[in-house]
Amino acid sequence: MLKKRLFPLVVVLSIALVAAIGLAFWQYQEAQASGLAVRTGRERAYYSALDALTSLEADLSKALIASAPGQHALLLGRVSTLAATASENLSALPAAYGADASGLKFLNQTSDYAQTLAAAAAEGRTLTQDDVNQLSELLEKGGELRRHLESGAGFTYDETAAGENLSGIEYPTLLYDGPFSDGIRSGQALGLSGEEISAEQALAIAKDFLGASHTQRAADMQGPIPCWGVSAQLADITVTLQLTRQGGKVLWMAPETAGFTASLDAAACMERAKSFLQSHGFGEMQASYYQQYDGLCVVSFAAVQDNVLLYPDLVKVQVRMDTGDIVGLEANNYWTNHTVRENLTPALSAEEAQRFVSGRLTVEGSRLCVIPVDDGMNTGVTEKLCWEFSGTWSSSRYLVYIDAQTGAEEQVLKVVTGNDGTLTM
Repeated sequence: MLKKRLFPLVVVLSIALVAAIGLAFWQYQEAQASGLAVRTGRERAYYSALDALTSLEADLSKALIASAPGQHALLLGRVSTLAATASENLSALPAAYGADASGLKFLNQTSDYAQTLAAAAAEGRTLTQDDVNQLSELLEKGGELRRHLESGAGFTYDETAAGENLSGIEYPTLLYDGPFSDGIRSGQALGLSGEEISAEQALAIAKDFLGASHTQRAADMQGPIPCWGVSAQLADITVTLQLTRQGGKVLWMAPETAGFTASLDAAACMERAKSFLQSHGFGEMQASYYQQYDGLCVVSFAAVQDNVLLYPDLVKVQVRMDTGDIVGLEANNYWTNHTVRENLTPALSAEEAQRFVSGRLTVEGSRLCVIPVDDGMNTGVTEKLCWEFSGTWSSSRYLVYIDAQTGAEEQVLKVVTGNDGTLTM
């Protein structure tokens, strides 16, 4: 009789125990998910703040080199936005990352001050020496904060777990092609002419272009410049190409595999790339910037006309660093923009144009070039003949572009050189 009375109680207690265990497990999973969401959010805020501070330094240094109010308005407006972005993301992190009261106050004041200077520059006011001194100090302190934040990848995103290694998060690789790599990619393809080729003709052109042993059809490409797709077999790799239907020009090609052993240096690869372009009818080209990765050397070339560098007519060439073979090409900008330019005679000499460059820049060289510029009326991009001045300030290298007809400062770029190549910001 006692067992019969206890049996329902045991069943109820068992059910309650199972329910309690289930609830505890559910709460544990919820806590884990919540903790993961918080950590992911903090990781995102960390890298967003670091990106903003890196760009902030670049734009502040460029503002100190620029001399025209228009450039100051543009650059300082960006500084204001970047400082606000860094502050917003830092505020989501523990104070150990620089998100203490003084750090956030510094960024907010930088944003407000830069916005004030940008508004004044938009009305034509130039920077005073006091402004220059203040911006130089902001640049120095911004660099200190950025370096502190960089060292914080080992802090972790949770103050209670100091010392945890979170280096598994990967930064995206920055691949940049030098000045004005975006060029002009709209409208009619000025460099293309001739009749439309067939898919069979594309196979033959690709085979001859690469000296390939075998070619076959691949996926075609539509868009502003319709192309035939071709797959080509080289000695030990396969290369995919897109050939323009009008004129049968190689718009781009890329290897399906990489990771080659690097035995050639960049100089040798640049010579191989230049010879390849000359032998394939691209005319006079000049190498500008390069980058190395996965056993490939990617060299950017710009066309040359009458000793004037044509930045919109850009071609990128990928060279294997083991054999020197050409396995990649990107000629979208070239075939979109390449045409004979009229009136490449400057109104200003290099000496006259240099007077419009900031005296803070130690000029080391100059050359004439054509660059793409926004027309300022939201109707697209046009071109201008400019003097490009290269020089240094505060141990950094810069490129300053002065309109060769009017003396207006059109662009300021910062040059960054690393082990893998050169880029501009």
